[in-house]
Amino acid sequence: MAINGTGVFSMDIDKESKVFTAFAEGFFSMEQGIAFCEDFTKAALECSKYGDYIMIVDAQGVKPSTPQVAEALGNALALYASDEFKFKKRFMLNCASSITQSQAVRLSKNVPGFNTKVTFVDTKEDALKEI
Repeated sequence: MAINGTGVFSMDIDKESKVFTAFAEGFFSMEQGIAFCEDFTKAALECSKYGDYIMIVDAQGVKPSTPQVAEALGNALALYASDEFKFKKRFMLNCASSITQSQAVRLSKNVPGFNTKVTFVDTKEDALKEI
């Protein structure tokens, strides 16, 4: 397992279709997890001011993480459901790794209101069909 992390992430704000996509994949270090949360917050605040965007989190390629990095994942899940952001709808793609998916589902149970605010879907297309 990579100690320094080999994860990559990006934030995309599509102003035309009003879709905010947070993308992440690979093994994340604690520092990368913190950087992801900071970038997510900045981008989400920018596009969620008026409540007319949908949010899609594409972390399908994220690999299972250490207990320390799982804490950062828990913080990210809390951000996805945060009332600080006004999204029309919120989606998270199911992870390709069953271990990572079960980790995300387990951690999401600790986030108040996560299951009522964020919908797990298989593909980005599935999310777009629901808007």
